[in-house]
Amino acid sequence: MRRLSAEEVHAQKVVELGLDASALDLTSVEAVGGSLRRAASFLCPCTAPTLVRGVVGPLRGLVGDLDAIKVLVEDTLDAMIAHGDILEHRDIEGDGEHGTGAFLYAAPASFISRESGSVIIVGIASDQLTALPDELEKRVEYVKHLRRLTPTPGEDLEAELAELGLVEISYEDWLKVPPVETAAQHLARLDRLLDSAQPSRDVPGLFLLDPARPVHYYRGRWVQPRTQSGRFVARRSQAYGSQLWCYVQLREGNPERLIDLPMPGSRWRGCDEAWRLQLAVDAQRGEPQRCRIRPGPGGTQVLEFFSPVPMWAQRRWDAIGEPVSSSGCLFAYRLADAELSEEVRFVREELWLASITESAR
Repeated sequence: MRRLSAEEVHAQKVVELGLDASALDLTSVEAVGGSLRRAASFLCPCTAPTLVRGVVGPLRGLVGDLDAIKVLVEDTLDAMIAHGDILEHRDIEGDGEHGTGAFLYAAPASFISRESGSVIIVGIASDQLTALPDELEKRVEYVKHLRRLTPTPGEDLEAELAELGLVEISYEDWLKVPPVETAAQHLARLDRLLDSAQPSRDVPGLFLLDPARPVHYYRGRWVQPRTQSGRFVARRSQAYGSQLWCYVQLREGNPERLIDLPMPGSRWRGCDEAWRLQLAVDAQRGEPQRCRIRPGPGGTQVLEFFSPVPMWAQRRWDAIGEPVSSSGCLFAYRLADAELSEEVRFVREELWLASITESAR
């Protein structure tokens, strides 16, 4: 019997997860995601710490820094819960002594279709590594914790996957985006809430997003209140913790009333609501924020953004594209040519952005 080296164990286990051992090892996000899906098929329902231990424990002796791997596994698990591979539900009964807790469940093997014909694979096969036959599994593209599948010419992936027993999830249900509305409707709704807010004249540490400053330089739009009058997306300090996001009404630099973001009952972060509100403000002023489109390598397009966008928008691009470095912008994603038209429509209709197409450099 021959003793395997750590490198050989890495390679063998990566292959067992259906991944490329020449490019990945067990510390890659792709392998961690595969390990979490495999462990979840055996351990769920369970708590998050139980699932994390089920993946981290077997790596003892195979990796140098087990604490760093534990952080990676926890972060990847969070991303997979947001993505829909694993479902999180709270135990509403509790035991009276320890209160309520969150349990994780393996989501059923499912898929989400794109206009291009490509699909996003989510969920977990309960009794095997994958719900796909070998010929389809070999074509799956693994990017971090994500799994994507592109059809061959003339192939109807939706029908084929449904016949295999995978559940189809509509794109809207999977993304869980806010209801569609125009920039004017969104701004009017927040203005009504601000109209009904109680007067608030003492707001320490206030900083404003100045809509009069250029939309292509986000950091340069932040200013201190001086003599401004009107309504502004802002941040304010608090005694403990990070700054709070808010929507504030000023008269000659003095706060008159404000509402904090997120609104009560919202599922979104304060920054998500604030950034979307600023998108609406800029669009209504006739100076919408911008998305620049330029050709990428090998049949791809790069979307460049100059201001932050809500988490639910970036989640969409994480699933179909790849974050890339790009000079002169805040962040960028590279997408396949076939995905571009749907995303251009999305940024115009739901983020109220103006898109600019550049010729090849």
